[in-house]
Amino acid sequence: MYLIGSFGVYQILVFLILGLLAVVPSMVTFSYDLNVGTPDHRCRLFDNDTYDIEPDLYKTFLKKLPLTATMEYDKKCTMFINNSSLTKKTCDNGWVFDMKKYGKTLSTELSLVCEKFHLRALTQNIYSAGAAGSLLTGLLSDRWGRRKTIYLLIIILFIALNIMQLFLYSPNHKLLVFTICRFFQGFSITFHSVSLVLLSELTGPSRRVLAANTLAYSFALGQIILAIIARQLKDYKLTYWALNIYVLPFLFTYILIPESPRWLVQQGHIREARKVLERIFIINRRPLHDRLELFYSRLPNDVIAAREAEQNTPGYLNVLKRLCRSKLMRKRCLLLIAVWAVALSVYLGIF
Repeated sequence: MYLIGSFGVYQILVFLILGLLAVVPSMVTFSYDLNVGTPDHRCRLFDNDTYDIEPDLYKTFLKKLPLTATMEYDKKCTMFINNSSLTKKTCDNGWVFDMKKYGKTLSTELSLVCEKFHLRALTQNIYSAGAAGSLLTGLLSDRWGRRKTIYLLIIILFIALNIMQLFLYSPNHKLLVFTICRFFQGFSITFHSVSLVLLSELTGPSRRVLAANTLAYSFALGQIILAIIARQLKDYKLTYWALNIYVLPFLFTYILIPESPRWLVQQGHIREARKVLERIFIINRRPLHDRLELFYSRLPNDVIAAREAEQNTPGYLNVLKRLCRSKLMRKRCLLLIAVWAVALSVYLGIF
């Protein structure tokens, strides 16, 4: 890559585009915590009851409530049958919520609390299952190319967001469609890892750490942007509209995102690789004549070497068999799986 400029204007532009795109996975991931967040709540005692004002009946209930391990749950999800009885019952009239922290969320609208709390957790678990599709998207990027895979995932994300958005205004099947769309959103944001591969292959070895840091900083930026939007709007539907609007321009970035020249050469697509490399030469303002001829003179040898390496590279099943046969590698793989499972569980708040 040093012949065409390992980190010139062209790479900076691609870093900027993919960096802005890398904001999306963060916003999609953490939109769950803000848009499906469960604020403090208690049983609704009468029609005009609000959380801000505690009725005398509820104060009496708190005084009579016994100190048990389930006291916190009882405060939010039960009520005495009558003033003279200590027998508890569920919230027959629904709940009132503290709207100061989150505002209107899916949990407050569908009352995903108490006996229905597991439905809220299910939506996040389904999302995590979709995110596990990074194994598939890695294979797709090797077969179809980095560019096509990223664009396909952007389209899937946009469709999933809009279908979910439409059903949020529907009185029926809202939670079901929301859960299904969250699965596809989790699957689609795996373009984050494919973007890292593309950036690494477009620049020199000395700048590959910068590629990883760019996406990491963008991910953190997405959390900040989402927090500001959610705090200002305090309505989960409006927050998702803002997310839809942000994703929309990336539907037109296919011509701006290049294919990896390294992948094209490995696949034997020499003509397409030359077009990408010539564009990089021109935008990076590198001398074309001597360097271009020198680079093209090396292409046939590079293609032969790439094909030989591909033939000698063991398949995925062979690699898996070798890992299973090695006692040391089995231990290391199991430890890594356990560590990442715990890290992701805490990070995404599954439990």
